[in-house]
Amino acid sequence: MNSLALGLRLVVRGPRATQLRFLLMTLGCALGVACLAAALSIPAILAAHDGRAAGRDVQGGPSSGALFLERKDPFGSRPLTRIFISPPKTGSVPLPPGVERVPQPGEVVVSPALRDLLAERPGLKGALPGRVVDTIGPAGLTGPQELYAYVGRTRAQLPADEARPLGGYGNRWTAPDEAAIDDGTVAPLRFTLCCLVLLPLFVYLSVCVRLSAEARSRRLASLRLLGLSARDTMRVSAVETLCAAAVGAVLGVGLHLLVNAFVAQTGWVGLAWYPADGLPSAWTLAACLLGCPALAYLAGRRHAREAALRPLAVRRQAQPGKPRRWLAALLVLPGLGIVTAYCVLGVLGVHVEPSALTSFLVPAGALLTGAGLVLALPPVTAWLAARVAATTQRLPLTLAMRHHEAAPGAALRVVSGLVLLVYAASLTQGVLVELDQVSRRTAPNQEYEVPFRQVTAEQRGAMVKADGISGRAVTAEVVSRDGDILFATCSELEKLARPGTVRGCVDGRPLALHDPFAHTEDTKQPGTTHLVKLRNEAGQAAGSARFTVPEETVTFAAVQPSALSSALLLVPPNTLPPGVHPAHARLVLSGAPEPEAVQATLDRLAGIAPTAQIDPVGIVIESLRQLSIVKGLLGTGMILGLVIGVAAFLVSATDRAMDRRRRTATLTLLGIRTRTLRAAQCAQVLLPLAVGIGGALVAGRLAESSYLVTGGGAVFWDGEGLPLLLLSGLGVLAVAGLASLPMARRHLDPELLRRD
Repeated sequence: MNSLALGLRLVVRGPRATQLRFLLMTLGCALGVACLAAALSIPAILAAHDGRAAGRDVQGGPSSGALFLERKDPFGSRPLTRIFISPPKTGSVPLPPGVERVPQPGEVVVSPALRDLLAERPGLKGALPGRVVDTIGPAGLTGPQELYAYVGRTRAQLPADEARPLGGYGNRWTAPDEAAIDDGTVAPLRFTLCCLVLLPLFVYLSVCVRLSAEARSRRLASLRLLGLSARDTMRVSAVETLCAAAVGAVLGVGLHLLVNAFVAQTGWVGLAWYPADGLPSAWTLAACLLGCPALAYLAGRRHAREAALRPLAVRRQAQPGKPRRWLAALLVLPGLGIVTAYCVLGVLGVHVEPSALTSFLVPAGALLTGAGLVLALPPVTAWLAARVAATTQRLPLTLAMRHHEAAPGAALRVVSGLVLLVYAASLTQGVLVELDQVSRRTAPNQEYEVPFRQVTAEQRGAMVKADGISGRAVTAEVVSRDGDILFATCSELEKLARPGTVRGCVDGRPLALHDPFAHTEDTKQPGTTHLVKLRNEAGQAAGSARFTVPEETVTFAAVQPSALSSALLLVPPNTLPPGVHPAHARLVLSGAPEPEAVQATLDRLAGIAPTAQIDPVGIVIESLRQLSIVKGLLGTGMILGLVIGVAAFLVSATDRAMDRRRRTATLTLLGIRTRTLRAAQCAQVLLPLAVGIGGALVAGRLAESSYLVTGGGAVFWDGEGLPLLLLSGLGVLAVAGLASLPMARRHLDPELLRRD
C-alpha cells in the first residue's frame, strides 16, 4: 500500500476521533475560506460599481444631433440623477447602458428603486414629467437601490444655455463622479481590512489545520517506528491535511456564494450591489482553493517533519525547544520603531504631511508590529511563567506556570486570535477618527438652502417646524449682485451665526451686516440702495421694493461655508406684505452638524417637499454616501474579525483540552482536585491572554496614533476610544476565563492512562 492510499484510509476508515477531527478541520477551513472570499470580493464589488458608473457617463459631442441636460439633486441623503434627453427628428440616438430605447418627449425610463419610490411618493412625479415606459437594467445602474432616470423632452423644453449635444456614453479616462470610494480612502480601507480580517484569518487557518497536533504527531511517529520512510510519513500527514483543507475550501466558497446572494441587495453595509458583482474572481478562487491547502500543508509540515525525523522523541514526549526570540525581535523592533517614531513627531508638534513614504511605512509598521506581537508571546510569557512559578506558593498557579513554561507555544494558538482582534480594533478606531474629522463640519450648525419657488407656503411652514431644525431665515439676491439681503429677526440671526458673535442688532429696522472674520475690507457701503423684485405665492410679479443700507451696523461671524457669507443687509421679515416674497428668495434652515443628524434632516425635508432642491451648504451628498459605505465596510470587517477571533479561540481551546486529557487524567489519579485543575487551566489561559491583550492595547494605540499623525488631520491622540478598548479587553479576559473552566473533568478514561 502506498503512502497516499494509507493516508486516505486513515482519514476514511480511522477511529471515530480521527473522523471527528477531520470534520472539525473541514468546517473550520470552510468558515475561514468564506471570510477570506468575502474580504477579497470587496474590491471586485467596488470595481463593478465604478465600472458601470463610468460606462454610463454622458459625453458631449455633435455626432448624434441630440441634446441632453443632467441634474443631480439630493433626495434626502440619497442622490437622485435625472438625464433629460431631446432626440432629433431624424437619425439614431446612442442608447444608454441598460436601456432598450431612448425615451421620447413625454416618456420616462427609471431605475427599479425609483419606480418603487414613485409608487410610495406620487408627489415626486413633478420632478419626472412624463409617463414611465420602462426600467433601467443592471448594466446601467451602479446598484439595485440607485435613483436614476432618463427623461424625454423636446428642444424647446430644455434650457438653451444649459443643454449640450449628446455624443455618447462611457468615460475611460477619468474616474466617475459616482465612484463608490475615492482614491484617497481606498488605501487606508485596504490596510485596515487586512489588519482586521487577513491577520486573524491566517492564525485561524493555522489553528484549524493543526487540530490535535500532539495526537497526530504521536500517530505519525508510530508509523515511522513501524518502518515507514520519512518521505512517506510526510505524505501520510499531508493527505489528511490537504483533504480537509481542500474540502473546506470548496465548502467555504459555496458558503460565500450563499451569503453574497442574501446580503447583496440589502444595502446593510452602506452599499447595495448585484449578486453577480460579488462572485469570486479567478484570483479569489485561486487564493481560496489553492492558497488554503498550501497554507494547511505548510502549517502541518513542521509537526510532521518532527515526527518523521525524531519519532522516539515524539513518542516519549521529549522537552520541546525554546521559542525563537530572534524572529519576534526581527518583526517587533522595526514595526515598533516606525510607529513610535511618528508618535514622537506628534508629541513634538511636527505636522507630517501624507506622502507615498508614509503610506508605505505606517501600514508596514503596523503589520510588522501585529505579527511580531503574536510571535513574541511564547518567549515573553515563558519567561514570565518561570518567574511566577519560582515565587508562588499556590499549587494551581504553580501547575499552570510550570506547564506553560515547558510548552509556551501551545497557548499561542489559544490566545493569538483574540490578541490580534483587540490590536486590529484599535487600528480601526484610528481610521474612523480620521474619516470622521475629515468629513465632519467644525461649525456649530449645518445650513440648508431651499428655493422659494419650489415649495409652497404650507411646505415652508412644515420645514421650519421639522425635527432637527433650530433656525430659519430668508435670503434674497439683489439685482446688482453685490450681495444678498437677509430677512430675519435678531434672534433668528443669532441662531444662524456663530454663538456670541452678533453685536449691535436691534429688531424693527433695517441694519447693515458685516462679517469681520470673512471680509477684511469694509462691505457696509452706507447709503447704497438695492432693488428687490417681489412675487406672490402664485409666482406672479408683485412689484418691487427698495432698501437702503443704513449707518447702523450689525457685526456677526457666519459659519463657514454659509449661506450668510454674502449677506450685506438685515431686514425685518414683517417689512414685506403678507403673501409676498422676493423673486429669487431662498429659505435658509439650520440644524445639528453631525453626519447622522444631517442625513436624518435631509430625509425629513425631502419627505415634506419631494421635488424641491434641498442644498446642504458645504456638504456633497456623495461624501455622505461614501462615508456610510466606508463605515459599513469597516463594520463588516470588524464582524468578520470578531467571528474569526472567537472561532479561533473556541477551536484552539477545545483542541488543547483534548490534547491535555491524558495529563489531566494523570494529575487526577495522583489526587489533584478538580477545582485545582480548573484553576490551573484558567490561569494557564489567562496569563498569555492578559500579556497579549496588554501588549495589543499598547501597540495598537501606538499604531493608531502614528496613523493619525500622518493622516493630515488635526487629531493626533484619540482618548475617547480608550475606555471602550479597555472594557473590551476585560470582557475578552472574562469570557476566556469562564470558557476554560469546564475543560477539566473528574471522569477518568483508562485509555488515556495506557502506556504504549
